[in-house]
Amino acid sequence: MTVRGELLDWSGCANARDVGGLPTGDGRVMASGVLLRTDSLDQLDAGGLQTVRGLHPGLVLDLRSDFETAAADHPLGDDPAYRVIPFVDPARDIERVAETEHTLADRYVGSVERNGSQVAAIMRAIAEAAEGPVIVHCASGKDRTGLLIALLLDLVGVRGDVICDDYSRSEELLDLTDHDHPLNRTSPQTMAKTLEHLHHRWGGAAGYLEAHGVNAAVLDRVRDRLLDRRR
Repeated sequence: MTVRGELLDWSGCANARDVGGLPTGDGRVMASGVLLRTDSLDQLDAGGLQTVRGLHPGLVLDLRSDFETAAADHPLGDDPAYRVIPFVDPARDIERVAETEHTLADRYVGSVERNGSQVAAIMRAIAEAAEGPVIVHCASGKDRTGLLIALLLDLVGVRGDVICDDYSRSEELLDLTDHDHPLNRTSPQTMAKTLEHLHHRWGGAAGYLEAHGVNAAVLDRVRDRLLDRRR
C-alpha cells in the first residue's frame, strides 16, 4: 500500500501537504511536520494565514522568480523565516531552447542541468534554517516545488516510486484532467524519467549536489533535519 503524506488544511491553498511519513529504502521515514510543500501562499485567506503563522516556520522558501515576487507583497514577507531563492537561475535560463523540450520531462531535465547553483543555495538555506517547519512553495506547487521535493526525497533515500507518487498528487489536488495540456500535468512517468536522468548523469541527488558545491556536512544536516530520528 502506498504511503502518502498528510494533506494540510491551509484555507486558500489547494496543493498543501506534508511529506512526513514517506519511507526510505532502508526502513527510515521522513519526519512529520518538518518539510511542507504547497502552492503559492499568496492564495491563503485570513484563516489559512493564521494557521501557517501558528506553525512558527523555521524557513519559508519562495522558489518563484523575481518578476513573480515583485507582483505583490508576500503574506509572510515580514517573517524573518521568509526567503526568496528562485529555482530558476536567470543567468543560465538564457541557454534554454524551449523548442527542444518536447515533453515535461525534457523541461525538468533541462531545469536540473541549468539550475544547480540555485538548488545548492536552497540546500544550504535548509541546512542553516532555524528550528521549525520548512515550507516550500512556488506558484502552483507542482513544477519547481515538485523538482526540489524530489531532490530532497532522493537525497534521504526515498524510493523512486514513492517520489513519483508524491509528485503526481498535484494532479488530483489541482484538479488537472486529460483535457489539460501535457505540460501542465504531473504524471508519475514524468518524474520517473527525471529521476532516471538524475541517477544516470549524477549518481543521484547527493552526487548532483556535491558536484554543485554542496559539501557533505551540509548534506548530512539536511538529512538529519528531514528524517525521523526516532526510527
